[in-house]
Formats: sequence, C-alpha cells, structure tokens
Amino acid sequence: MFVTSSNATLTGGISALDSQCSSDSNKPSGGGTYKAMVADGTNRIACTTANCSGGTGEHTDWVLKPSKTYQRSDGTTIGTTTANGVFSFPLTAAISTTVVGTNSTVTGLNNDWTSSANDCSNFSSAGANTSNGLHDSTSNNLLTVGSSGCGNTMKIICVEQ
Repeated sequence: MFVTSSNATLTGGISALDSQCSSDSNKPSGGGTYKAMVADGTNRIACTTANCSGGTGEHTDWVLKPSKTYQRSDGTTIGTTTANGVFSFPLTAAISTTVVGTNSTVTGLNNDWTSSANDCSNFSSAGANTSNGLHDSTSNNLLTVGSSGCGNTMKIICVEQ
C-alpha cells in the first residue's frame, strides 16, 4: 500500500482514482496493479453493514482481500484484514507518515467501512463533499475524520491488487 504523492483529482469517477494510483510517482516499482481505497456506494463498496458483518458478499469491486497482510512499500506491516476483508483497528503501523503536503486522504467511507453519502457525487464533482481520513492514523480516523470539499487538497491510499 502507498499514499499518492500527487493530490487527488476527484472528478473522473473511481476509474480515474485508480488511474492516479497507477501513474503516481510513489507507486512502488515492479509493475503491480493498484486501486484506490475509496467507496462511492455504487461502483466500489467495502461494506453495506458495519464492518461487513454480512461477510465478503457485501463487497463491490473492493480493494482489500480477506485475511491478507498488507505492507507499506518500505516493507513495514500495516496490518492483516479480517475474514470480511477490512482492517480492525488499531493498525500495526500507519500507511504513511512521510507524504508531503497533507495527511488528508479521500475515502468516501464512514468509520465502520460503510459508504458515506459524501463521495464527491460518485467522485465526479469537485463542487461536492467527501469523507476524508488521515493516512498517518492507526485508528479508524484512517477512514474518516469528517467531510471535506472535493476541491480541497487530499491524497489517495492505493492498494496493490
């Protein structure tokens, strides 16, 4: 996992966010495929119930896999997902503590992995709002600390597929 060096452009939908992960200068070498850890309640969903109590069947194009250990690009373990394909908190380590500019990341998530109503209108409008989290947090603040304008400076958490 890594956090983008470039600021997120929140007007092209989920596929545009995934493309930003693929082309960002912080992407580790090796040619892996990366997707944005965001949800819009339609095209990408982590959970429809709190912490995916209904299991992985709640996922739509979700980026985290069940019972998988994730690491930062420097090899530091972030944490292992539950059988439901989400992290329990606290994480072992923050996803990043060294990104320049802001610790705010676009998520479109509530603090229980469900989709927020604030998702930049399915990440198609800079004039809307999104849930935003903190990439340097090991708590559920990773997912959301509130709502932010979609034109504000935010980064993207990217997950290797």
